Amino acid sequence: MASQEKISVHSLAGKQLPQSTNCLSERSSNQSKKKAILTPSSDLKNTSDDALPNYLNSLNFKQSHTLSDTRLAIGYAAFAICAATFYWDYTYGWDSTKYYTTIAVALYTTLNGILTFWIFYVEKGTVYIGTLPSGERISISSSTTKHVPLYKLKIITWSGKQAPGLTKQLVKPFAEWFDEKGHFIAKPFQQMLASNVAILGKLDPKNVVSEKKKKVVETVDDGKTMDEKWASLLEDSKVENETSTPTKAKRRVKGNK
Repeated sequence: MASQEKISVHSLAGKQLPQSTNCLSERSSNQSKKKAILTPSSDLKNTSDDALPNYLNSLNFKQSHTLSDTRLAIGYAAFAICAATFYWDYTYGWDSTKYYTTIAVALYTTLNGILTFWIFYVEKGTVYIGTLPSGERISISSSTTKHVPLYKLKIITWSGKQAPGLTKQLVKPFAEWFDEKGHFIAKPFQQMLASNVAILGKLDPKNVVSEKKKKVVETVDDGKTMDEKWASLLEDSKVENETSTPTKAKRRVKGNK
């Protein structure tokens, strides 16, 4: 039986890796299986939202908790009404507390209406508000679409107290800072923010990726998936093997003669 021929392919990092054809096909199929295991977009969004304060606070922003504190206050007030209503009914009975219960239900409904209005029309998905000692401010809102792994950001910056806000919309794939297993990678996430928001790029120039570097990455990537790149490498290798094998055979025949 003919021995299995080994071929050499180059990884994306430019290193030469000796692998057999079967090993490469198995790796490609394994990668496909890994990519089939998808992390919900809501989990990816929550993890990314949690990473925003850590990064921005490290740049000397002072975070404002007014929106979240107000939401918590409304929620706790509604809970307090429920607890008080239960205590009154348990202690004094329904007949003596039914009027108070009616008032409590009305208050609870009102507070829930206020809370809903606050979340959808005041907060509007805002996950971070911060101010620099110099007076510059930033507000970041995030959102996602169900079953679509894209992180949508609305970033508003103010250069001063009286200056008008500058709004920027960003839509980036979660795959830029999450690996195939769903692990968060901080560096590309910070680079994405610093490269697209001027105020952050000024505070964190080390994480700014220039346009030239972006073009180089886009040119190397070509928009192909990892499976497509492995498949193209395998095809190229097969062509090389098919063209080189007959030549070797002819040389052996001549040698025998």
